[in-house]
Amino acid sequence: FHTGISLSLHPIFNPLLCTHYYNDPTKGFFCRIANMHVLLMDATLATGAAAMMAIRILLDHEVPEQQISFVCLIASKPGVQAIAYAFPKVRIIMGELDADIDEKFHILPGLGNFGDRFFGTGS
Repeated sequence: FHTGISLSLHPIFNPLLCTHYYNDPTKGFFCRIANMHVLLMDATLATGAAAMMAIRILLDHEVPEQQISFVCLIASKPGVQAIAYAFPKVRIIMGELDADIDEKFHILPGLGNFGDRFFGTGS
């Protein structure tokens, strides 16, 4: 099922900016998402801090906690525990659960910094 609508966290304007797939994706419109099921996606879940901020924004926009699913490729056990403790009704869907994070907050054993690997930046 595809509605043609995607939601983005946009840091400059309104935190919830909807874009319609069939229209120009560079032009958005603001919408209410309180009655929608939201898939919140990130490549990795290390500490859980970014995910918890995003979940908080969704809750502030009246999305019920049980209608939020967080989806990631790789998660750390501490990150999953942090989200599960703070938001027990949010579903967490992950491809792999790794044991820990290091002093740079990278998942161990993990894959390093996903953004650096994906965009070919960093060391």
